[in-house]
Formats: sequence, structure tokens, C-alpha cells
Amino acid sequence: MVDLPIHYAEVEAIYNQTIGSGYTSLAVTSAKAGEGKTTIAQAIVERAQAVGKQVLLVEMNTFNPVLSKKLTSDITSDVVSNKVIAIEDKGYSLLPAPQNIQDVMQYRESQLLLQSIKQWQAEFDVIIFDTSALTSLNQSNIPAEIICEVCEGALLVIEAGTTPQSLIQESIDKLKVKKVNLIGSIINDKSNPSLLTELQRETYRLNHLLPTLMTKLRKKLAQIVLLNISV
Repeated sequence: MVDLPIHYAEVEAIYNQTIGSGYTSLAVTSAKAGEGKTTIAQAIVERAQAVGKQVLLVEMNTFNPVLSKKLTSDITSDVVSNKVIAIEDKGYSLLPAPQNIQDVMQYRESQLLLQSIKQWQAEFDVIIFDTSALTSLNQSNIPAEIICEVCEGALLVIEAGTTPQSLIQESIDKLKVKKVNLIGSIINDKSNPSLLTELQRETYRLNHLLPTLMTKLRKKLAQIVLLNISV
């Protein structure tokens, strides 16, 4: 997982439409795995923490708990289990993904999950959930639509050019059934680069022959607004 700098304009726009607009509980989900929802969730958390908010990041992706592995690698498993952990170097707290079936079953009950959120809100200003993908099905999974249902709002991350339309529609339908407040969709363009990016990449092929000219050409290309569109 690659960290997304909080000063990026995209992060600022997402923050302003969610936490910056007064949301105190937010679910970040996706149609399928690997679309970048964890990166987005962590970026929003760090942006909120940067302005002094007390933030709890809740990982509910039991299939691939990236955050739990990354942020609690030096903590023993018995301490991590179903307990909020202060990530000192980050300035926020994390509730790692549930590790036993009892905890998983509890979070599958929307009323019990809502009670947990209310308890956490006594200590934290903002609760942000990193869910599993909406179309992920396994026996230890906590359905993402249940988490989205109990939050004040949800964001749907979609990887442009790779996620089938059928999965996007299936995900939206699941959210509609639960009457989720879908704030918006975030298009991840990592597999759908802009024309500018493609042209600049081509200039590097001649960099060994004409380094000065290629550097100037890349700067000129960057100034052409029309090239900053997805292809």
C-alpha cells in the first residue's frame, strides 16, 4: 500500500466533502479488492488528524487486513485483538481487523455496530472505516454494506479501466438496499493514465541521447491543459 500525501488536491477535495463538511463517521469501500480504498481511508484519517481531530481508523477488512499488518507489526497478537491501539508516530488510533469469529459476528449486527460507534464517539471526533470490498464473499467477511449503513456517509472507490460495470452496479445496488448515504465515488486512475503521463513517459526513451531537450519537452507538455485528460 502506497501512502497518499495529505497535501494533494484530490485528498483535500475528498476531505472537504466528508469530514470537513461535518461527517463524524465515514465508511470507505470499493466494488472489488485492490482498488485503493485503504489508501484513501488512511489519507482522510491523516488529513483530519493534521487539523487536530481525534481520529479512530477502524479496519473491517478481515480477508486482507493491510493496515493491521502495517501499523501493528511490532505489537503482540494478544494485545492487538479487538482493542483500540494508539499509533503514536501517526497521531491517530487504530482498531485492527477482528481476528476471531465472535468479534466478526458481533460486527455483522448493525445495531451492535452502531452501539460501538456511539461508544467510540465519546473519545474520538471522527470514526473512519476501511471495509472489505462490497462483492467480496468469504466466511469471515463483515459485509461492507452493513458498515456503510450505520455510518453517516460512505465513499465508493472504483479503479478506472479495470472494474467491470457489472460489479459497480452490483455494489451500488447493495448500498441502495441498505439505504446508505453514498456521498460520492472516487475514481482511481492508476491503471488509466492521462495522455500527458503517457507522452512524458515516451520522452524518457530518448533521454540518454537528448537529455536537455527531453527535459524541456516534458516541461512544455506539462503546460498543455488538454493533455491532462484520462485516456
